[in-house]
Amino acid sequence: MPFRPHRPQSIAASWSRRLGRFALLLALMALALHRAGILVLPNAVAAILLASVLAIFVLGLSMIGFFMLWHVGAKGGHASFSGLVMALLVLIPVGIAASRYVLLPTIHDVSTDIVDAPEWLEPPVITASWMRRSDGGDPAARDLQIMAYPQVTGRRYEGAIDRVLLAVRAVVEENKWTQVANVGVEALVDGLERTTEQAGESEVTSSGEVDPARAPIPLPRPDIENQPLAAQPTFALVQYATKTLILGIPQDVLIQLVEEEETTFVDMRAATRDGDHDLGLNAELLKDFLRDLDIRLLGIAGG
Repeated sequence: MPFRPHRPQSIAASWSRRLGRFALLLALMALALHRAGILVLPNAVAAILLASVLAIFVLGLSMIGFFMLWHVGAKGGHASFSGLVMALLVLIPVGIAASRYVLLPTIHDVSTDIVDAPEWLEPPVITASWMRRSDGGDPAARDLQIMAYPQVTGRRYEGAIDRVLLAVRAVVEENKWTQVANVGVEALVDGLERTTEQAGESEVTSSGEVDPARAPIPLPRPDIENQPLAAQPTFALVQYATKTLILGIPQDVLIQLVEEEETTFVDMRAATRDGDHDLGLNAELLKDFLRDLDIRLLGIAGG
């Protein structure tokens, strides 16, 4: 009979695959439950951190399994490789988040106006948790924002506030944000709707067809000179709520429009609700929104 050497079974390799499955499942379940609104963000972060610790342990077990395979010929190569892959699936995203946590400033509130940031219409509800939370509007935090995100600035557009508001509403609809509160928007929207209705009526009457029901009726000429003109709103403030696409992290957004002579200035503010660090998400939100707004109002943007 041919001699067949006995190959021992690597216990470390077997446990690397078992614990790797558990760590990956734990991280995915925490992410899915948070995305569905069942698990709050601090608890989801705690579960993902626990999964990361297990993934580091799994990484060590898989290395032991590869070592035993190379030196002793122990069984467990496939199990070690499976554990390694599952550990990396957990550790790579966590590592990216950790690098942003270290490299980016510890702030959770970003505004285009660092001197006088717009005030929230409805202050976001902050729930106390194990994650430390400080005042995001203090001067030290604003100084950190200037150094990290110098490109996050307001926009000045050559145009009336109602035109800029239409572009803002269009970009908001594309991003599917939920409106929370507003000030001064109803008057502007009513004026836009009346203008649209008048334009529609003029199109109907200019078709050339005679409508007896719309025959002109002689009326006394109105005294236009002595009638007060309706004041056009020059200020609007809108607050929205949204979530990040993948992680589902809640964000609050504030947009302020101020008309000055023949231009309209747009300021924005964005903040996360948990923890002291937003991992750069708020600055990215403001930059993306203002870039899309510049595209819609192409040709009338200024500094």
